[in-house]
Amino acid sequence: MQQWIPVKEKDRYGIAIHNYHEEKPFRIKLNIGESVHILKEHGEWFFGYSTKNKDVRGIFPKAFIHVRECVIDKSGPVEVVQLKQPQIVQEITTVLREWGHIWKHLYITHDENFKEIEHKIYDLLRLRSKILSGTLPVDELKEIKQLATSKIDMGNKLLDLDMVVRDKQGSILDAEYTSTIQLYQQHEVATERIKKNSSASERPPKTVTHYSHIFYVSVRNFVCKMNEDAELLMTLFDTKENRAFTENYVVRWTKEGLLRDIDQLHNLRVLFTDLGSRDLSREKVYLVCYVVRVGAMEVRDIDHRRSSHIPKKPPGDAMRRPFGVAAMDITLYINGRFESDEDKQHFIPFLQCCDRDNLDGTLRRILTVKDLTQREHKGQGLWISLRLLHGDLKQAREEHPHLVLGNVAIARKMGFPEVILPGDVRNDLYLTLVNGEFSKGNKTADKNVEVTVRVCTETGQVLSDVITLGGGMETLSEYRSVIYYHEDKPRWYEIFKVAVPIEEFKASHLKFTFKHRSSNETKDKTEKPFAMSYVKLMQEDGTTLRDTQHNLLVYKIDQKKFDDTDMNYLKLPSVRHDISDGQKINQNGLHLSSKDTFVIQTNVCSTKLTQNVDLLGLLNWSSHPERLHASLEALMKVDGEEVVKFLQDVLDALFNILMHDPESNEYDQMVFECLLFIIGLVSDLKYQHFQPVLDLYIQESYSATLAYNKLITVLKFHIDNANLPDQDKDLLFRTMKSLQYIIRFIVQSRKLFSEINDGKDQEEFEMSLKQLLQSCTSLMCYTTDGTLLAQGACLKYLPYTIPDILSVFDAVHLSELLTEIINKLPQNRLPTQKLMTINDIVHSDLFLISDCRAVLLPVVTAHVKELLEVKDEGRAGVTYRNKTKSDAKLAKMLGASRQKISTHRGLSEEIELSVKILSDIMDLLFRSDIGSTVHDISGIMLNVLRTVIQTTISMDRESPLVGNLVAVMISIFRQMRPHHFVEYIKHFVTRTDLLDFLMEILLVFKDLVSRPVYPKDWSEMIMLQNSVILKSLRFFSHTIREYCTENFEHQAWNNFFHCAVTFLTQPSLQLETFSQNKRSRIISRYKDMRREMSFEIRIMWFSLGQHKIHFVPGLVGQFLEMTLIPETELRRATIPIFFDMMQCEFYSSRVTGESFGDTKRDSSHIKANFSEFENEMIAKLDILVEGGRGDEHYKDMFYEIMNQLCEPHATMREQGVKFVKTVTRLMERLLEYRSIITDENKENRMSCTVNLLDFYSEINRKEMYIRYVNKLCDLHLECDNYTEAAYTLKLHSKLLNWSADTLPPLLKSIRYPRCQTHRELKEALYYSIIHYFDKGKMWECALTVCKELVKQYEEETFDYQQLGNLHRRMSEFYDKIMKQIRPEPEYFRVAYYGRGFPAFLQNKVFIYRGKEYERLSDFSNRTLNQLPNAELMNKLTPPGEEILESPHQYVQINKVDPVMDDKRQRLSGKPINDQILKYYRVNDVQIFRFSRPFHQKDPTMPNDADNEFASLWIERTVLVTSYSLPGILRWFPVTSTEKHLLSPLHNAIETMEAANKSLRDLIIAHRSDPSLQLNPLTMKLNGIVDPAVMGGINNYEKAFFSEEYVTAHPNDEILIQKLKDLIASQIPLLEAGVILHRQHAPSSLGPLHEHIEESFSKMRSEIEAKYGKKTSDLKFDSPFPVTMRYRGHLNNSHSNVDHRLSEASLTSSEGSRSRVSSLTRSQVATLKNLATFNFPAINSSGTLGRNQVPPSSLSSTQSLAGTLQSNIKLSPHNIFTFLYHNN
Repeated sequence: MQQWIPVKEKDRYGIAIHNYHEEKPFRIKLNIGESVHILKEHGEWFFGYSTKNKDVRGIFPKAFIHVRECVIDKSGPVEVVQLKQPQIVQEITTVLREWGHIWKHLYITHDENFKEIEHKIYDLLRLRSKILSGTLPVDELKEIKQLATSKIDMGNKLLDLDMVVRDKQGSILDAEYTSTIQLYQQHEVATERIKKNSSASERPPKTVTHYSHIFYVSVRNFVCKMNEDAELLMTLFDTKENRAFTENYVVRWTKEGLLRDIDQLHNLRVLFTDLGSRDLSREKVYLVCYVVRVGAMEVRDIDHRRSSHIPKKPPGDAMRRPFGVAAMDITLYINGRFESDEDKQHFIPFLQCCDRDNLDGTLRRILTVKDLTQREHKGQGLWISLRLLHGDLKQAREEHPHLVLGNVAIARKMGFPEVILPGDVRNDLYLTLVNGEFSKGNKTADKNVEVTVRVCTETGQVLSDVITLGGGMETLSEYRSVIYYHEDKPRWYEIFKVAVPIEEFKASHLKFTFKHRSSNETKDKTEKPFAMSYVKLMQEDGTTLRDTQHNLLVYKIDQKKFDDTDMNYLKLPSVRHDISDGQKINQNGLHLSSKDTFVIQTNVCSTKLTQNVDLLGLLNWSSHPERLHASLEALMKVDGEEVVKFLQDVLDALFNILMHDPESNEYDQMVFECLLFIIGLVSDLKYQHFQPVLDLYIQESYSATLAYNKLITVLKFHIDNANLPDQDKDLLFRTMKSLQYIIRFIVQSRKLFSEINDGKDQEEFEMSLKQLLQSCTSLMCYTTDGTLLAQGACLKYLPYTIPDILSVFDAVHLSELLTEIINKLPQNRLPTQKLMTINDIVHSDLFLISDCRAVLLPVVTAHVKELLEVKDEGRAGVTYRNKTKSDAKLAKMLGASRQKISTHRGLSEEIELSVKILSDIMDLLFRSDIGSTVHDISGIMLNVLRTVIQTTISMDRESPLVGNLVAVMISIFRQMRPHHFVEYIKHFVTRTDLLDFLMEILLVFKDLVSRPVYPKDWSEMIMLQNSVILKSLRFFSHTIREYCTENFEHQAWNNFFHCAVTFLTQPSLQLETFSQNKRSRIISRYKDMRREMSFEIRIMWFSLGQHKIHFVPGLVGQFLEMTLIPETELRRATIPIFFDMMQCEFYSSRVTGESFGDTKRDSSHIKANFSEFENEMIAKLDILVEGGRGDEHYKDMFYEIMNQLCEPHATMREQGVKFVKTVTRLMERLLEYRSIITDENKENRMSCTVNLLDFYSEINRKEMYIRYVNKLCDLHLECDNYTEAAYTLKLHSKLLNWSADTLPPLLKSIRYPRCQTHRELKEALYYSIIHYFDKGKMWECALTVCKELVKQYEEETFDYQQLGNLHRRMSEFYDKIMKQIRPEPEYFRVAYYGRGFPAFLQNKVFIYRGKEYERLSDFSNRTLNQLPNAELMNKLTPPGEEILESPHQYVQINKVDPVMDDKRQRLSGKPINDQILKYYRVNDVQIFRFSRPFHQKDPTMPNDADNEFASLWIERTVLVTSYSLPGILRWFPVTSTEKHLLSPLHNAIETMEAANKSLRDLIIAHRSDPSLQLNPLTMKLNGIVDPAVMGGINNYEKAFFSEEYVTAHPNDEILIQKLKDLIASQIPLLEAGVILHRQHAPSSLGPLHEHIEESFSKMRSEIEAKYGKKTSDLKFDSPFPVTMRYRGHLNNSHSNVDHRLSEASLTSSEGSRSRVSSLTRSQVATLKNLATFNFPAINSSGTLGRNQVPPSSLSSTQSLAGTLQSNIKLSPHNIFTFLYHNN
C-alpha cells in the first residue's frame, strides 16, 4: 500500500485554482485563489493546510492545486514558506491581502478613504504585473520598485498600519541583522519620506544632487512638405540671454520625408550633456530646431514624371538655404517640475521662413507668438520624446542603459561643466557667424553671400576634419554658411565647433572666404571668392583668442593678382581695432574694404590653453625662471574659475617648482602658500564640486616623490610658531583648514618615494610625522585668543587625515597621539568642536581596528559621560529613586530653566553630539567585520550605561533627542552578553548603588512600555525594544532574587512586578488584536513575549517565600490584568498565583506586626480569611472586564483551575469554593454587560446593569453597587426615563441614614462630591429624586419623598425655611395631580424565545411599561426595530422545544391589563376624583393579566349551538413580575405565571360585575363633579336599556337559566343565582343614572333621554318581575322632579379631563378582552368613529374643545344598533359588549 510521503521543499506552496467544498471526513475547504502549504502527498491527494487557518490540517485533491516554486525560511523559531519571487512582489502580495479586508470594511462604513485605497490597490496590481512580466530594463524596474514602495508606505499611513522600514534600495530591513541605531534612523528617514510624499504630489520631483545632468531627446518624425533635402539642427536655447548654450544635433532629412541614413531609422537620439545646476535653473529654455534646405538657390516645383532625369547637384556644390524653425518651451521639463518619459511624444509646430527672413528672425517670431495656430503651422512639425537624466554619461549608461547605449549622438554644452575631471581633456572653439555687411560691387543687386570657413596653418595648409556642425555629424574640413538671397546685410547666428589639436592650435588661424552664389548654375560655377577675412587662434602673449565678438577686417580679393598660396596676408591686421580710421591697406591682390564688415564670436573651451596671462606665466615658469617669484604672487590673484579650470597643470607646475632644487628652500614658503590658496579655492562653496578633481589628481596624476619632506618642514614650522607674536594668524588658520590635503600630498609623496626606493628612510619619515602630530598636540595647549581659530580648524580637519596617515603610520600610535591631542585641550575650550572631532574619529578607519578602539573608547566615553553629567560634583552621592529630580538635573545639564527645557531651547548642541557619538559607536560595534567587540561593550557598559539611563529618566518626552537616546540604551543592552550582565552587577561597590541602579532601570523600562517613546506605527522598533527589555528583565530578575531576598527589599520586588506586568499588558504585544500577517511575522521572529514574561513573573512570585504577604492585595490588580491576557499557556501558568495569594492572606496574622512565621508558632493568630484579596479581586475584575479584558474561556479556566486547587484544601475549602463561584458568577454578568455596553439598544444595557446591581447587592459590595446605580441612572436620563431614574437613585438613598456621620469612601457619590455626611448626601439625593419624579409626572411618589423630608425638617433639623419651600412645592404637586393631564401608560407582555438572544433574554418573559400614548402597534414596531433578526409570533400559544432551542430569535408581544393592588381596592366605590383613581389603576402594580377567548361546545347542551354565550370560554393568564412597575426599569421579568379557565357562566358573571361597577363609578363621578362631560353616561345608559341590544341578557337567560342547563349543571346553582342577582342589581343603578342624566341633559338630548326613560321603564318591569326588586346604596339627598332640565352646553369651563376615545378605551375594562378580541383592526376603528358621534369635537392639541356645541344625537337607539349592524355586521352580543363596556 502506498504511503504518504513528504513533498520536496520547493513544491510546498500551492494556490487553489478551483473551489473545493467536499463534505467528507479529513477534507479542508478551499476557495479559489487561497494559498496552501503542502506537507505530504499520496496518489492524487495532498495533505497540508490553508494559510488562512493553519490550525486545521487535512487533505485536498492535487487537481485543484497549482504548485508554485517556493523557498523555506528557517531562520526564525517557525518555518516560513514563501513563494520564490522578487521580494517586492512578495511584499505587494502580502500588502494587497491585508488591505483587502480593511478595504471591505471601509466600504461598509462609507469611509472617505475607500476610493483612494481602491486606486492604490489597482496601481499595485498593475505594478506587480509589470514586475512579474520580466521584460523591464534595469532602470525602469528600479523606478517601478520605488513607486510601488511609495504607494505601499502611503497606503499604510492612510490605513493607520505599521510603517515599513527599508534600506536605500527599497528592500525591507531585517531587524535581526540591523543594528538598533540603524533601525531607529531608518524609521526616522521613512517617517520623513512619507511625510514629504503625503504633502507633495503623487510622484514628487526628485531633488537634484548631481553636478552633471543630461537632457535626452529622441526624434520620432518630421512632417513637412519639402522639394529638397534638409538639415535639422537642434539646440537648447536660452531666451533671456538670447543664445544657444549647447552644440547642435544634426539630422539629415530627405525630400521624401525619410531619414537620409536609413540605418538610423527609429534611432535618432541625442544627449545634451554637461548641463549643470545653473542650466537647470535657467529662466526660459527652448528646444529649437533650425531647418536648412540643401539644394538650389530657388525652390522649383518638380515634375515627378521627369524628376529621375534631372541631374542632381553634387553635395559639395549644394547651397544651404534657410527653410524654417520649430521651437518648444522645455523649461518645466528641464528644471524637473514636469516629468516626461521616452514613450510620451511631443509635437513641435514648424514655421517656415518668409521671404528675405533669416532663421534667427523666424525664431523671434515664434518666441513672440508662443503658440502657433493650425493655420500658421499647417500641421507641419517635429515629433519628439524627451527626458531629463541625472548624473554624467557614465552614470546614465548604468542607470538608463536602454536610452543611452548604442548609436546615440552627444551634444555637449558650449562651455565647461560644473566639474572638470582630470581625464577630460578638451580643446574646443565654438565659432558663431554673427553678421556681415557687403557692398554690391559691380553687381546690380545685393549679393547672395556664402561664407566658407577653414582652419589653416601658418603655411597655408588646411587642417582636415576639425570642423563639425554638431552631434550626429561627421567632421568637415570646411564649413559653408547658409545663403540669404540678395541680402547685403546677412545675419547668420550660425554656430559650429572647431576642434584643433593642441599642438597645432598655436600656429593655426581661421580663414573666411566670401563668395557670391548665383541662382544660375552655369554662372555659379564660375564664381570666385570676392573677399576674405582671417583671425589667429593665439594672441601674441601666448593666450587664446578672447571669448567675445570680433569685428574682422574684410579684404577684397583681386583674383588676377591674388595668389591663394601666398600667406603674407597673415602679416596684415585682422581685426578692426588693429587699424586706425581711414587707413588703407593693399597687398598682393588684397585691399581693405572700409565699407564691408564681418562679425564673429568665439568661445574657447580648453583645459590646456588659457586666456589669463598670469596663469600662463606660471605654467611656463621654466622658460622665464627669473619671473618665478612674481608668477607665484600673481597666481594668488588669478580668478578662481580660471585656476580650477587648469587645476592639474597648475599643481604640476607648483610641485615642479618645489622639487626643482631639493637642496634649496627659496620658494618653499611661496609654493606652500599657493597650495593653501588652491586648496582653499576648491574648499570654497562656489568651487567645492572641484574637490573630486583634486582627489583624483592626488590619486592618479601626482608625482612629486620628494615633496613630503619640504611640506612637513613648512607645516611643522607654522604650527610650532603658532603662538609667536609676529606669526600670521590668518596664514596659520588657512594652514589648519588645508591640513587634510597637505597631509594627503605628504602621504602620497611618501608612498611614491617608497615604491621607487623600496621603503627607504621609513623610520625618519615616521619620526618626522610623529613630531608633526606632537606639534599639533602642543598647539592644543595654548589658551590665547590668537590661536583659538587655528586650534578649532586643527580639531576639525585633523580627523580627515586619518585614512591617509594610516597608510604610512602605525594605527595604535596614531590613536594614542589623537587621544593626547584631545586630552591636551583645556577643559572649557572649544567643547563643541572637540565633540565633533571625537565624532569624526569614531567614523574613521581607526575605529574599525580592535586595538585602536581599546585606546580610543575610554577617552571618547569619558568625554561624553562628562558632558552628559554636566560636571555635577554632588551627583555621585545622589540616588535616583525619586523621579522628581529629573527636570532639575536636565536644567543643570543645559544651563536652562525648566520652562526652557520643555520647549527644547535648552537642548545644547553638545548633548546632541554626545548622543550622536554614542549612537554611531553602538552602530559600528554591531558590525561583524570589525573584530571582537566584547571588551568594547564592557567599556561602554561600565562607563556610560548608567549615565544614559539617568539621562533618559530626566529627559523630557517631548525632546527630539529622547528617541535616539533610548535607542542607544536599547542597543547597549542588546549587545550585552550574559557575562556582561554579571560583570556589570558586580562592579557596583555598595548594595545601595546596586539598588539605585535596579530602581532606575525598572523605572525606565516601565516608562518605556507604558508611555512609548516611539510612534505606534514604528512596529519594528517597538518590538526590538520589547525583546531587549525582556532579555534584560530576565537577567535582573536573577539579580533581585540573589541580592534582595535575604535582606528583603520590598521596593525592588514591587517595581519588578509592576514593570513586568506593564510590559506584557502593553498594546504592542497584544497579538490577537493584529492582522494574521502581522501576528505571524512577530511570532516567527520574537515568539509570544507575553508568555515568556509571565513565566518569569511566576518564578519570581514563588521565589518570594514568606514575603508574599507584603504584596497581597497590592498586586492582585496587576496579576489579574496579566491573567486576563488571551493566551492559554500564560493563563494556565499564572492563575494559580491567585490561590497562593489566598493562602498567604488566610494564614497571615491578625495581629499587626506579626510576620508569616509567627502564625506557625501560634495558630490562633491566623487571620482565617482572605477578605482583602477578595475585595480587591472583585473591584479590579469589574474595572478590567468592563474595559475589554477577559472572555468566556478565561471564566471557565479560572473556575476549573481555582476549583481544583480549593476543593482538596482542608481549611480553606468552603471559603475558597464560595469565592471561586462568586467570581465566576460576577464574570458571567460582567461579560454579559460588556457584550452589550456599546449596543444601540439601551434597554439591553439597562437589563445587564440591573443584573450587576442585584449581584453586588447580594454579595454586599456597596461601592460597586453605587457605581452601577449611577450608571443606570445616567442611562435612564439619556432615554428621558425620569421616573426610573428617580427610583434608581432611591437605591442609593436607602444605603444612607439621617445622621451627621461622616460618609465612608464606599458610599460617596461622584454626583455630589461636596457631600461629606450621610444627611447631606441623602438630602441631596432626595431633592434629585423629587426633581426626576416631577419630570416623570409621578407627583404622588414625589410627595412621599417630600413627606419624609418634611418630617426631618420638622423634628430633626428644624429648618423652617426649607420646610416652607418644600410645602410650597408639595402644593404645586397636588395642583398638578388634579389639573394636569396624565396619559395612562399601557403594559405589554414580551416573550423572547430561542437561543439567538443574549443569555439574559433567552426564553424569558417580561412585562414592559409603554411610553406616553404608546399603543400596541407602536410598541411592537419599536421593539422589532431594535431586534432586526427577530421574527414576530402571531399566536399566543406556548412555543415548542424546536423554537425554545432554536438558534434564531422569536418574539411574542401582546397587551396586558394591570391589576390594582388589593390595598388600593378600597378606593373603589368611594367618591374620589377620577384623576386620583387613574394613577392607582396603572402604577405600583405587580400583577397583570390577559385573556384569550375560545369557543367550546357543551356536550350536555346540544340545543345551545346558536348561542355563543353558552360556548364562550376564557383562558385567563395572570402574570406576576419580580418588582412593581414603575421601578428602576421600564420592564421586569415575569417570576410566576398562572393560567385558569373561566366557564361561560363565570364569564357572564364577570361581565355583569364589570358592567355594574363601571356604571356605579360613572354615576359617583358625575355626582362628585357635575362639570364632567355627560356623553359617557348617556352612551352607557343607552347601551344598557335599549331594547335593540337587550338580546345580551336574553342570551344569558337562554344559555344559563333554562331547566336543561340547571339539570345538566347542578353544581352551578349558586352561580346562576349570582348572575340573576347581578342582573336585578343593575336596575337601581340604572334608576340613579337616569335621574342624574335627567338633571344634567341639555335640551338637545331631550328626545334621546325620553327614549332612555321609556326603555328603562320596560326593562325594570321585566327584570323585577323575573328576579325581584333590589335596592342600591346610591341615594340622592333631595329627590328631583321628573321633568327634563336642558342645558345649553355639555361641559363648563372648569373641566380639564380628557375624554378622548382611543384604542385604550376599547380594552380597558376587566374581561373586555374576551369581548372584542375577535374584532379586526378596521372594525375597531369603525366602532371608534361611530362611538364618537355624540362627542364634542377634539381640537388640534388632542383635548376636548371648550364651549363647543355637540352634534345632534341619534333619534333612537334603533338607528344606532342598525348603523352598527349594517356597517360592521356584528352579532348582537358583540354590539352589546362594545356599547356596554366602552362608553
